[in-house]
Amino acid sequence: MRHYPLYKIDEKCLRRLGQGVLKTYNLNKIIGLDTEKAIAKECEDLLTLNEDCNAEHFAELRQRRVISDSVPDDDLYAQVVEADDGSLFIVSVCRNDDDETMFEVFSEHPLSEPLLAQLVRYISKVFCWCTPRYICVWPAPGSIPAKQLLSLAGSRAVDSLLAAQDPKLTVDELLCADIALQPFELDKDWPWYERDYTQFLMQHPEMATIVPISEKDDISEAIAAGLCSAAFYRGKPLGMIMAESSDELGFNGLLISDIFITGQFRGQGFASPMQRLYYQQHMQGFEFFFGYIHADNKPSYNNALKQGRELLRQEVYLPAHLFL
Repeated sequence: MRHYPLYKIDEKCLRRLGQGVLKTYNLNKIIGLDTEKAIAKECEDLLTLNEDCNAEHFAELRQRRVISDSVPDDDLYAQVVEADDGSLFIVSVCRNDDDETMFEVFSEHPLSEPLLAQLVRYISKVFCWCTPRYICVWPAPGSIPAKQLLSLAGSRAVDSLLAAQDPKLTVDELLCADIALQPFELDKDWPWYERDYTQFLMQHPEMATIVPISEKDDISEAIAAGLCSAAFYRGKPLGMIMAESSDELGFNGLLISDIFITGQFRGQGFASPMQRLYYQQHMQGFEFFFGYIHADNKPSYNNALKQGRELLRQEVYLPAHLFL
């Protein structure tokens, strides 16, 4: 094997890796996919691993990690790794929502356990300045490699990309007659949203990193884009839903980033009609509706399936000690 920093990758190798990432999606039911646009999007996303890689960032990283001056800056970047047979990989050091160190791996071809072990042992010598808790991979949902990796002791599914090109819109007219969606207003709606969300996280502290409260700045951006709605049931705050535009897979997509039901109405079947009313408002502006949901967030995961969304891509954490 050999390696070099991601910023040195050429267009041909980047495209090969973009094609590899595209193969980790379940695209069986996707209609009208422009493969070239999708690959270009994946290549663009891979190059974001070079963001914030500058002298100031590396100085802070060296101080925080106590990295020796003998480690060159090039070894702090995400790395392109080329196997002896020419197969390509990208490995980066990142942190998950629990602030745990991980090696995230993208590959040209599906990953097997022996190949992953070889890759991790090799790259751990390059990233000698940190010790990962997990190896993060994205095997195609339902594939043989996915089943094999998920069968390893301590492995677990994490972020799940669920999407629909044609979400379900039919609603209970009697129920929805009492639901009103209005543009979210920070001065009026932020107080009840913050109060109720904080109470929810106090009651369910295990959800704090799985579904954290949205930042006020993020809500402001969604409001400016016309994509943040407050829902009311018979005049009482029911919840909020917000999204952002995204060109996932090259589509004009709507990425759902927050769906929240207030405690008074939680567990009463309001999540589905609220989402469907929101979709109805935005059907003309978008062609792809999706969101990332943690696999442990079963209520949200199952509710997304009810809206016609299906699992397209799956993040998997593997205990690093299995490969080191």
